[in-house]
Amino acid sequence: MKLEFVCHASVILRRDPVHLICDPWLAGTAFDNGWALLSEPAFTAEDFASITHIWFSHEHPDHFSPRTLAMIPENVRAGISVLFHASEDRKVVEHCKMLGFGDVIELQPGAWTELAPDFEIRCDGWEDGDDSWLLVRTPEGKILNLNDCQAVRPSQMKALHAATGDVDVLLTQFSISSWDGNPEDIERRQAGAQAMLDRVVRQANALNAKHVVPFASFVWFCHEENAYMNQALRPVSDAAQIIAENTQAQPVVLYPGDIWNVGDDIDSSHAIERYAADIASLNERPPEVSEPVSVDELQAAAARFGAAVRQQRSLLKLRINAARMNAKHQQRLHATNPLRSRFAALKALLLMQVRPARVWLTDHNVSLDYCLLEGLRPAPWLRDDCDIELSSAALMFAFRFLWGGESLQINGRFREIYPEGRIPLFEYLWVACGLNQETGAQARPL
Repeated sequence: MKLEFVCHASVILRRDPVHLICDPWLAGTAFDNGWALLSEPAFTAEDFASITHIWFSHEHPDHFSPRTLAMIPENVRAGISVLFHASEDRKVVEHCKMLGFGDVIELQPGAWTELAPDFEIRCDGWEDGDDSWLLVRTPEGKILNLNDCQAVRPSQMKALHAATGDVDVLLTQFSISSWDGNPEDIERRQAGAQAMLDRVVRQANALNAKHVVPFASFVWFCHEENAYMNQALRPVSDAAQIIAENTQAQPVVLYPGDIWNVGDDIDSSHAIERYAADIASLNERPPEVSEPVSVDELQAAAARFGAAVRQQRSLLKLRINAARMNAKHQQRLHATNPLRSRFAALKALLLMQVRPARVWLTDHNVSLDYCLLEGLRPAPWLRDDCDIELSSAALMFAFRFLWGGESLQINGRFREIYPEGRIPLFEYLWVACGLNQETGAQARPL
């Protein structure tokens, strides 16, 4: 068994006759121009001719990249089988069928699937989200691709180990991957980055892994609005060190194009040096820049977004949900006065009061109110009276897709004006994100 590193979260497991690539992302940005690849892949679209199977862990664009799939020659696609966990919305499955892949197999939870003699896989969805993990079983051992699955708590580790048993190789995320504070919140981001490394240790020990491949974190925050988050990126050398010092596993660091004979000892120093050089080059890379969007365009997009949600949720249900959001906001607002906090929350619930999110557009210097019931409206607030600030382009993307709020949370192209100020806007956006996983959900823009 050979493990070939492609880039970021993508690896190829090669054991004739199976050549299985996981989560290929070869080019372009992800999350509304918020992420880009840290290192250039050596693997090209033409190299898919050697691939027999593609497995996608979930639909995030750094794992399921429509641009990358479109780069694969059409005749090559016809000879590749796609593997994806059974899901309610089936967006990934239908997209791959539309592209003409040879076969699209929906993997059922708890079931083993034989791709060839002595090459079996099991794929289970992760809790209530759309992530999934892949366990590969061959005579050479078991390889667990955990990618973005949030295995954090002891109970989660125990349940995961019960499903997988001990593993020979663990592939897991090791660095920060979404917004974690404003530019000035340096200690918060540093703590979050350390928590990611500590999680790797707990996972490796819970699964009794013999080797750990830190991956799914080789990106940089590439937009001018989120570039500050690169300061908290932990180099893969930190992951290798903490694995070596706190687990029984050997760290295996691979650079794009590296091939590892699974189970062999490996010197990771050269790969670590190359990643360090890539991180050092970030200040020389030009950031992405977005053009402003007019307020009229934003209002029209917000109207389409709200209409799409209201097609699947009644006005009454949305109003009740909005009143609950307001009640929680009142509790946060008056947290230092418990009596007033309870009274304000109860009033919001009984009167079904709706509080729009207060948004400050940084490129227009205007405030807007937003809620799913009434859309996006001009507001009289000063900047300091608002909850959250962001550019018109960042807000526009959030309204273009049911999952737009998730992209905004991950790309971090916003600032809280006060602690937890992101919550009012995101609670409205999360309603749509939930619909994105239901039957009939569409990936196309609204």
